[in-house]
Amino acid sequence: MLSYFKRRTNSLSSTWTPLAAVTARAASEDDKNVSSAATSQDEGSRDQVTTMHVPGQAQRTGSSTGALLNLVCIVIGTGSLNLPRTLQQSGWIGLLLIAICGVISTFTGILIIKSLNMMDASRVRNFNQIGQAAFGTTGRVIIYILYFVNVMGIVGDYIILAGQSFHQIANGRGLSESGWKLVCAAVMWLGCISLKQMSEAAILSFVGIVTSMGAILIGVVQAFMYPYRDNGMTPVAHHPAVHETARGSGVALALATISFAFCAVSVMPSVESSMRRPDKWNSVLGLSMAIIGTTYIFVATVGYWAFGDQALAPFLDNLPANGATKAAKILISLHVIFASPVIATSFALELEVALNITRERLSRVREFAARLVLRTLFFVAMAGIALGIPFFGDVMALVGALSMSLLLCVVPVACYIKLRGWRNIGWPLLLVCALVVCLGVYVCIMGSKGAIEDMRKDIRARNAV
Repeated sequence: MLSYFKRRTNSLSSTWTPLAAVTARAASEDDKNVSSAATSQDEGSRDQVTTMHVPGQAQRTGSSTGALLNLVCIVIGTGSLNLPRTLQQSGWIGLLLIAICGVISTFTGILIIKSLNMMDASRVRNFNQIGQAAFGTTGRVIIYILYFVNVMGIVGDYIILAGQSFHQIANGRGLSESGWKLVCAAVMWLGCISLKQMSEAAILSFVGIVTSMGAILIGVVQAFMYPYRDNGMTPVAHHPAVHETARGSGVALALATISFAFCAVSVMPSVESSMRRPDKWNSVLGLSMAIIGTTYIFVATVGYWAFGDQALAPFLDNLPANGATKAAKILISLHVIFASPVIATSFALELEVALNITRERLSRVREFAARLVLRTLFFVAMAGIALGIPFFGDVMALVGALSMSLLLCVVPVACYIKLRGWRNIGWPLLLVCALVVCLGVYVCIMGSKGAIEDMRKDIRARNAV
């Protein structure tokens, strides 16, 4: 098995490097071909960003390490738990899809900050303002809608996972599954209302990373120890794991789930705007995606090798109900509890600026009261999603297809081209952008179709019990 694992990892590594090199060369070619006037304007905007304080904008007090922790905490964690199921849908080719999505996430993350630096320095540096600068009110509203679906889906999915995990750990004693979900939502809400800007989330992010890595490590070790090599009944009825090289019918749905696992473009402006050294952004982004991508590839490979065509979402449900599995479920539940306030706060900050809920416009008491009401309503809505659609993997795939594929692949590229002007962009970068957009549209359409079909099957199966 180890030799097989090494062959898979080595083949993927040889693919990752050319992909990254292509996007890097394209971006470099773009910088060379842009006119000197546009370059001067971009540099001037960057200088203004680092010196001008805009009402409602977070102060640049965060470190590069804190930004790295925020990105890794927001992205890594529950997405990795679904990756063995993703390979069950697509076959071993899913490893290549993970690598591609990792490169795309890095590429579009760079484009987002480039777009911010081309904006008027008097604008707040957040995601929806990029849409406003590029396409006016229509662009801003579209991004708001996608961003809202994105955050609601992520945090709602986190509430589902945490509630189900604690209910399983308690063996059905005490609170019901719905009760555990409400308790977890309340704890997440307390964390969210306590945060005023992203730079304050570094401690939560650090704890979130430690807990997620602990859960992933336990899960991987358990998968090595208890693979499906023969027929059995523990923890569920299973037969020897079966593997496929590629399943074309499952590629779109797999990409939708991987998009969910990688997409952090909506929070990138908030993270970057909190950095004391914004010039370190590319390094922070590249390192964070390298950490995340390497972790994802490792977890997906081990989980699919162990469980094959029977991989569940999350793959912790494939493991025996022993103390180690319970510990992993506790850790991943703690991770989502710590990660959810960071994700929700990023969106809430943008919405609060749009609604003028800032200290520059309101007194301390009124600002806190308005923030409290808005974020409370937000978590009530997300708890409602968790109670109404109790399927972790299906929600992840549907949200990934409907919003994250567009936020990851289409929106950043479209806004960058509009702000820069396509005539000022070299053809290699235009070609890369076109391919990324086509991939995003494909995943949105076909992935949504597959996710809805899977959700219908799960609902019918649940009602039949």
